[in-house]
Amino acid sequence: MIRKAAFFFLSMLIVACPLAAFSAEITIAVMPFEGGAIREWYLDRDEMIYGITQTVTDKLSDRGWLKVVERDRIEHILQEQDLVLSGRVDPYNAAELGRLLGADVLLMGTLTTLQQTGAGGIRVGILSLGGSIAKAELTARLVDVTTGVVLGSVQGAGSQTGVSLAVDNFRGISFSSETFRNSILGKALFQAVDDLIANFEEAFRDIELGHRASPEEKITGEILAVVGDKYIINLGQGDKVKPGDRFKVSELVQVPGLSKPVEVPVGTLRVISVDEEASVGESLEGKFKEGYVVEKE
Repeated sequence: MIRKAAFFFLSMLIVACPLAAFSAEITIAVMPFEGGAIREWYLDRDEMIYGITQTVTDKLSDRGWLKVVERDRIEHILQEQDLVLSGRVDPYNAAELGRLLGADVLLMGTLTTLQQTGAGGIRVGILSLGGSIAKAELTARLVDVTTGVVLGSVQGAGSQTGVSLAVDNFRGISFSSETFRNSILGKALFQAVDDLIANFEEAFRDIELGHRASPEEKITGEILAVVGDKYIINLGQGDKVKPGDRFKVSELVQVPGLSKPVEVPVGTLRVISVDEEASVGESLEGKFKEGYVVEKE
């Protein structure tokens, strides 16, 4: 009876805390949102993008089961590396960003809809008020930094109706101001953010980061051949190697008096293509020869 009760309690604990059990070791970096739905005359575009990105970051940071990279660090790395991420993610910039940020997953979002429509209204001083409908929609992709593969996508939507400022009057109003937050457009946008975060938690349950090895596991191999400026190593898909992976390269040096050779670091290579039993890499630093050993970073 006691054993059954203990099993029931453990089962309920797992059901109640699936994300905490699964995601405790995962670090996520929220990339600056794209603002395709922001018209030039609308709110300040840069401030809007920053505000949305910061709000999403703050709300994710409130989740104790997830580690979120600080915005200042992300901005610093993006500026330092001169990296501008478009809607297309390739395994190289994703892997490089993840390595520099210490992240496992990138969240790359877009504001797809931001509109307020309505007719009629009244004027109060210099402002126009009217019956309006506001809509906001966000979408985000969760990208594996090692492979550049999109692990999943989430959406968030918000809508509000009521009396609000005419859109022309939003010019010059700050994203963080009470005026914007209390407007139906602001409420719709923050509702969309909340919906995105709720859907994010649902989607995150299905994420599998199969490339993540345990701290004790090492993936090592050697350079089998040199073809021009490319290097063929004896590690492939069966060894969990994927495009974008980085390997430390070392030369084995036999030293008199020692029973085993010494590994002398000579550079780094990055995998650009993978077959079942082998991979092709290019040098990021150094020149290598056949027989040099490699270890996945």
